Amino acid sequence: MRYRRGILGATCAVLLAGTAVRAAAQPPPTPEPPANVTSTGMIAPANEPGDRLIVTGQLTGPDGSPAANVIVYAYQTDATGDYHNRDRLARLHGWAKTGRDGRFEFRTIRPGAYPGRTIAAHIHLHAWGGGYPLQWTQDVKFSDDPLLTAKDRDESKSLGEGFQNICAVTREASGAWHCAIRLRLSRETNYPAQYRDDPRTRP
Repeated sequence: MRYRRGILGATCAVLLAGTAVRAAAQPPPTPEPPANVTSTGMIAPANEPGDRLIVTGQLTGPDGSPAANVIVYAYQTDATGDYHNRDRLARLHGWAKTGRDGRFEFRTIRPGAYPGRTIAAHIHLHAWGGGYPLQWTQDVKFSDDPLLTAKDRDESKSLGEGFQNICAVTREASGAWHCAIRLRLSRETNYPAQYRDDPRTRP
C-alpha cells in the first residue's frame, strides 16, 4: 500500500510563510520522536538497498533566523518507489532535531519514483516544536531527476533565493550522494482545520 496525497493535495495549495505547500485531504501520521533524537537522523539503515544519500538542511523562521529545537520527521519511498506502509506509516522514516543554528541532517538512500507515475522522487518532511506548530514543509526534490517538470522548477524558484526545494546533488568518490536544503517555517499550521485535534498544531 502506498501513501498518496488526496484529491485536495492534487488540486489545492495553502500558503506557508509566503510559499505554496500542498495540503492533503487526510494528514499522514506524524509519530513522536524517540527520546534520544539528535540533529543527525537515520531514515534508511546502512543495509537498505539503494544509493546512499546525505541530506543536510536548515530550518528558519519567517524572517530567515535559525529555527532551533524543531523536530523534523522525514519519510520516503524505498529504491523501488514503494512506501510499504504499516498503519499508514512509511517503512523508511526517521527524526532529527535542529540545533541552535537550525541545522539537521538525515542519512538515507535516494528515494525511488512511484511506479507507473510521473511524479518526481521526493522526501516528505514534517516539522514542529521550538515555538512552531506542526506543519508540512515543501518536499525535498533533486535537481537531476528526469521527472521534474517545468511546474516543479517554477514552484521551487517561487520560494525565493536560498529556499528552493529542488536541491542540487553531488556525488563523492564512495558513491554517496549529497544535497542541501533550506526551508522556511510558518508560525501557523498548514493542517486542514478538521485535522487539528493534534495539540502540536498549536504552537
